[in-house]
Amino acid sequence: MSYFKPDYLFEHFSDITLGWLEKNNVKHIFSDLDSTLAAHDQAGSKDFEDWLAGLKDHNIELVILSNNSQGRVDRFTKPYEIKGFGMAAKPATTKIKGIMKELGAKPETSIFLGDQLFTDIWCGKRLGMKTVLVHPLEPEHEPWNVSIKRSLETIVRKRW
Repeated sequence: MSYFKPDYLFEHFSDITLGWLEKNNVKHIFSDLDSTLAAHDQAGSKDFEDWLAGLKDHNIELVILSNNSQGRVDRFTKPYEIKGFGMAAKPATTKIKGIMKELGAKPETSIFLGDQLFTDIWCGKRLGMKTVLVHPLEPEHEPWNVSIKRSLETIVRKRW
């Protein structure tokens, strides 16, 4: 069960402050997209834009890793000029290890941010990163398959 338990839990991505990132020596944030940084299939909010501006000002690179399509990822990332990879196959790590190598990212200076235990948190743990779980944004608009996973996550959370 420890593979599904995040190292940190925050209500919202914007609660991850620059001070916290600096204290934890974070240089790269590998993040899920839908329900983590934006509501499912939606653009980024003002909160996201402000948070991203702070990251960029402090040379912290945000990289989107989504199991959604590359088209969805591109629609989100291109306006913000950030890197994004769709069809990431989380919790598998092969593709992500290649991305990390290309970016020069190290597990000890990276975090994995997401809203799901079985994809995001497990993937980050398998990569040797600190993991951060946030509450999902607008869960009432999630696809049915995600709703089923949330029910299973509740069972796992009770064992923490």
